[in-house]
Amino acid sequence: MTKPQLATLSVNGKLEEGLKNMIHVRDLAPFFVDEPERLGGTNAGPNPLEYFLGAYSACTSIMASYAAKDLNFTYTGLDFNTNGSLDPRGFKGVEGIQTYFQTVTIQVEVETEESEEALALLKETVEKRCPLHNLLVDAGVEVHSQWTKK
Repeated sequence: MTKPQLATLSVNGKLEEGLKNMIHVRDLAPFFVDEPERLGGTNAGPNPLEYFLGAYSACTSIMASYAAKDLNFTYTGLDFNTNGSLDPRGFKGVEGIQTYFQTVTIQVEVETEESEEALALLKETVEKRCPLHNLLVDAGVEVHSQWTKK
């Protein structure tokens, strides 16, 4: 059996000041990761968990595009609303408290003429293939995923 060729993704960054970090990805413009002022940051950008929710949402959308092509599923729009709940005592160092999300809810609204059964198959396929969905599930996060037609 041949060993699979792995893809490696890389970023680099620098702590600018306080909690504000500048992150570089490929040859794209840098972006900032920070905390809101109430948590000691300068509010120069989303915090890491907000970026994660955005990345999860985008990953779901991108996987939907790939899966729709494979399933011959047609749609003209896709909107999402994603939130996560966590106990902040975990990252403050309280012993025995999970430091990451306890629950994540994603609501996906698909503009399509496809049947409810076809939409359910698209959802199932996306959830099997989405790396960030599976990262959450494998970490034991309670994921609530609702897909509806627009």
